[in-house]
Amino acid sequence: MSDQVDGDCGMILDAQAPKTRAVSPGMLAVDVDGTMLRADGTLSDRVHRALHAAVDAGVHVVPSTGRPEVVAAEIVEATGLNQYWVFGNGAVTRHLEHDRLVRGFWIDQAMVVQIMSELRALLPSVVFAVEFASSLAYEAGFENVVPNKPTVPPVPDLFATLATHQSPVQKVLVSDPGLELGRLFQHVEELGGGRVVPTYSGLDFIEVAAQNVTKATALRLLADDLKLDVSEVWAVGDNHNDIEMLKWAGVGFAMGNADDQVKTAADAVLPSNDDDGVAVLIERLLDH
Repeated sequence: MSDQVDGDCGMILDAQAPKTRAVSPGMLAVDVDGTMLRADGTLSDRVHRALHAAVDAGVHVVPSTGRPEVVAAEIVEATGLNQYWVFGNGAVTRHLEHDRLVRGFWIDQAMVVQIMSELRALLPSVVFAVEFASSLAYEAGFENVVPNKPTVPPVPDLFATLATHQSPVQKVLVSDPGLELGRLFQHVEELGGGRVVPTYSGLDFIEVAAQNVTKATALRLLADDLKLDVSEVWAVGDNHNDIEMLKWAGVGFAMGNADDQVKTAADAVLPSNDDDGVAVLIERLLDH
């Protein structure tokens, strides 16, 4: 059961969180879409100030997004955060200031082809996109289910592209315009059979990562790098792809706009993204 956190109350820091004894975090992992950003995709001045105030206070603020880096440039610039970022639902961790790949988890290319082939046999109308380490390739039609039109055109044969592309695969995206998202997720999960990790983040497609790879995976390893105990990690998110992160972290916060499943996984619920819930959390933390 999650506690409700209002903007005017101090329970964030006064409550006895069940998974941690840490008074304040050494790392704050923050989802981007639906959490850091408002519903219209903008970053408010209040959240921007709060994020940088946390950094100035010595907290490792780690944006943790389902987006691949190739389509995250605009939000990276908007935040001005240039240290550690987790991309692709945990597939890639980078230190941006140093332009350094900390670690990457790639899906075996033969596995990608096999799963795509099996899904197409089961669901003939399915449409795919593939996120490589630094680029994106997609089938015609996939541009209709993403919020921002890709900067590159669709490829005529994605399977042929996979056969010749030298870059590793970090994620496969799966859409079927004739199928409800929850049902599509069930198909992908059942067909994957534990070989991959499917999830979703509020858009009309399923995101498929390598086996055992989630945001929690990447953050746990980064916390180890930084010599931080899990009790020193706080995490904030709003969607299905944040659940493992919220469960793993010392304290997990769901946004007020999150699904009930996400709120249940969290220790407390913040105000919504449109009410600057991330800023509310950080301001209470720094006022403590």
